[in-house]
Amino acid sequence: MKQGLEPRLAPIDRLRLPRSWTRALVATVLALGILAASYNVVVACRQAIQANSNKYYRATNATLGFQKIFVLNMPQRRDRRQNMSALARFHTLHLTYAQTVDRHEADALAAANSYLINGTHLACYLSHLRVYQRMVRDHIETALILEDDVDVELDLKPRHAAVMREVGRRYGRDWDMLYLGHCTRDSQEPASSAYVSLYEAGHPMCLHAYAVTRECARRLAVLLEERLRTVGHDIDLVLAVGAGFGVSTVLGTSPPYMVQIGRQEVASDLTLLQDGDTAQRLHGSTLFHLRRRSTDPRTLPAYIELSRRD
Repeated sequence: MKQGLEPRLAPIDRLRLPRSWTRALVATVLALGILAASYNVVVACRQAIQANSNKYYRATNATLGFQKIFVLNMPQRRDRRQNMSALARFHTLHLTYAQTVDRHEADALAAANSYLINGTHLACYLSHLRVYQRMVRDHIETALILEDDVDVELDLKPRHAAVMREVGRRYGRDWDMLYLGHCTRDSQEPASSAYVSLYEAGHPMCLHAYAVTRECARRLAVLLEERLRTVGHDIDLVLAVGAGFGVSTVLGTSPPYMVQIGRQEVASDLTLLQDGDTAQRLHGSTLFHLRRRSTDPRTLPAYIELSRRD
């Protein structure tokens, strides 16, 4: 070897660290990895908590988590609108009023279009149908549809939030109709519920409080237009038959937390009942609490017996 020349050191030799340093470096890298993983877990947990919190607050907002709350109402029924306004103020709700069809307009339309039903039956049918058509036209993705003779539980929003959490957990956005109120016990309904539970409805009846998606509204608008000329049935029976055949994902709540007021307290424009009363039990009636009802719904039966006109 020539004088003055030294063998070149490999890079690894130049960077070789004492063994204790190497162990310390490895330990530091591992610790940083554990910290990063822990941070990601914490962030994921916080995001999950925030998502659940957001779902809760959406379900308790001014439209109960739906894009709109429609109330079917005739302008001359100021007594009904006053009740609904009282409910809205108490529960901080934003309501959109949709004018109902009266029986005289319904009779004229039945004669002009060869519909198989008329009078109050057709007025109810068309009032709901027009809301479906509006949802499709105005791109309203979800809506709660109320008739203007409803009363609701005092703890409406906590009950509703519990239901919507369960809807989200079990179905996500894959549902069509959600009955927050119904007037007869469904064959699929749980035997009892201490608070409120969700189930897949087999034959839901009455349309005083239910939510619908835009896609379902689009299908219903087509179906109901066709059935007016081919089947002489009330609208809630048409929808119930569809649910029974599984053509839609229809959900119910038990016990219902939105019910109809009795006819002895406020006459109904859209009810299709012939016998009996429409009033149902509530654990805590908002309108009774506000002194806008004469009957305490805690004394009423949970469900009513339907006797329908042919």
